[in-house]
Amino acid sequence: MKANAESQATNLAPEADLDLPAAFQLIKSKLPAYEHRQEQIDLAQLIERAIGTGKTGVFEAGTGVGKSLAALIPAILSGKRVVVSTATISLQDQYISKEIPFLRSVLPKSIEVALLKGRGNYLGLRRWQDHLSEQLMDDDLVDWVHATDSGDIAELDFVPPYELWSEINSDSDDCLRNKCPSFANCFYFESRRRAEKADLIVVNHALLLADAASRGAVLPQYEVLIVDEAHHLNAIATDAFSSSLTSRGIKRLATRALKKVQAPSPLIDEIERDAADLFEYLRNELRSMKMRVYHPIDEARHLSSSLTALQRWLENQTFEDILDVDMAQEKAKLKAKALITNIETYLHCLSLVIEPAPDWVTWVERLDDSGSRMSITSAPLDVSEDIHDLLLCRPGLQSTTFMSATLATGGEDPFAYFKRNTGISGFVVQEKFRSPFDYKKQAILYLPKRMPDPNSRDFLGQACDQIERIIEISRGRAFVLFTSKYALNKAFDALAMKLPYPAKRQGEMSRHKLVEWFKTTPNAVLFGTSSFWEGVSIDGEQLSCVIIDRIPFQAPDDPVYEARCDQMKQDPERSWFSDLALPYAITRLKQGVGRLIRTQVDHGMVAILDPRLTGKYYGKKIIECLPPMKVTQNIDDVQAFFAAL
Repeated sequence: MKANAESQATNLAPEADLDLPAAFQLIKSKLPAYEHRQEQIDLAQLIERAIGTGKTGVFEAGTGVGKSLAALIPAILSGKRVVVSTATISLQDQYISKEIPFLRSVLPKSIEVALLKGRGNYLGLRRWQDHLSEQLMDDDLVDWVHATDSGDIAELDFVPPYELWSEINSDSDDCLRNKCPSFANCFYFESRRRAEKADLIVVNHALLLADAASRGAVLPQYEVLIVDEAHHLNAIATDAFSSSLTSRGIKRLATRALKKVQAPSPLIDEIERDAADLFEYLRNELRSMKMRVYHPIDEARHLSSSLTALQRWLENQTFEDILDVDMAQEKAKLKAKALITNIETYLHCLSLVIEPAPDWVTWVERLDDSGSRMSITSAPLDVSEDIHDLLLCRPGLQSTTFMSATLATGGEDPFAYFKRNTGISGFVVQEKFRSPFDYKKQAILYLPKRMPDPNSRDFLGQACDQIERIIEISRGRAFVLFTSKYALNKAFDALAMKLPYPAKRQGEMSRHKLVEWFKTTPNAVLFGTSSFWEGVSIDGEQLSCVIIDRIPFQAPDDPVYEARCDQMKQDPERSWFSDLALPYAITRLKQGVGRLIRTQVDHGMVAILDPRLTGKYYGKKIIECLPPMKVTQNIDDVQAFFAAL
């Protein structure tokens, strides 16, 4: 397995003192094709300074700077234990399969590396055996269990049903630790053992924040933290510190309580009845798919009371009446502990339904058209203090570097929005590094004239006309990116059969397969929404055109966004538009535009069909934050640009 291979040390030469200039010189001598990029060296020097002085670093590095290596080299040379965190699997894979192996082959240092994922990603061998004794299993899953070295679900080329995987994966609330007969072979604890020995640990933001919330119970002690794709941290932290309750979750809790610990049937019946009554009440109150909770909902008190009764029953159980064969009593206690943890989350969410708090937002959502599946979610409005206290002030952490291709949002301090949302204060080592690409020559930005307002009923029709004309000029080879699935589907239905080039839309196949289709299909056109705005890198002329329908302001029906706007409107020193809506849109737009130019030999055009870029006061600010492309409103300039390629 890759993770096992990556965790082994490679001694290429005796340990040697190596400074930053010497490291880059060594890379150049061993890799003749390596391009000297001053921006990369300057970034590495600032990160080295942040690490050496114990400061926080905040850096925007445009496409092509090489920020991954710029961060890894000084971090490795520091001799400290380093954690690298990413938001996406694709970037995590890039670190593990490309950047780190390259440095290990070049630098005369022994570097032990571990890839660590959340516990739920690993198979639990004892839980698997327990489940296997209860019911038949899919043969492909059985074959994988017998063959795997890592127990990582990512190895599977199919996705097991959620209910099944939740019964057989590694679970902290159902773990016997060293009392477990499978402890010596446990996939999760083996990953932990590798991490304990590693100099460099690669994780994702969700695991990083889970460790922060547990005050260091997940990751081993580390001194240096590199947060790549840092623009995602606030949103992932919001999810991490939220709590939710679903109609399906209540049913699953009730079933597990009956089956696993033989909870009293009358108590379980009461919980199911109270949950059904609450969700029926909420279903009748809903006028759309989502509804914010502004006022106390007393109907939630009954479910809160019955769940509390089950919690107390579980806490008082000794399970001495269970015949203690094969550690049955210990297993029952662990099941009870897991149920109590689940109930505590539900009770926290219900408490905010019963008594809404000003610093939280709670909403109800229909998960299907009929309303048979529903959820209640509570999210904190401000996670900056949590990030600061639990992550940045983690004991033993000496220096943190935040970096991304899209952190700056303009203004006197271009990083003010990011730092405020992340709880960063005090002296910060920060800098914005432009991409080394020559955007003036490599790309053109087309902003069509006389487009209707994006919120008017005429916009989508005229946008389709522009898309068709642009794709004709670019000869396909285009990403057409939308801010909503509705607009995507309407545009695709209107255009796909008219285009002289092969076209597909997001949802026809998996994201990975769609990308592979695009790369291997001449003149392809891909219609996509959110997941294609970032994390996709296609070099060369295969992607020569990126069309964006409108400025990607956050959806107004997002309860967290709406509540944060409402909160800002109460503060005379803050502006919901300038301090929240606009920075978010700039960050998102920069991600979408960044799909186009990935190497120094790429050429192409970006078209943004939103007239607010030229007609509103904030349009100029947005354009200034984009790569410095030639800007035109004349389609003839676009035609001439492609003709000259």
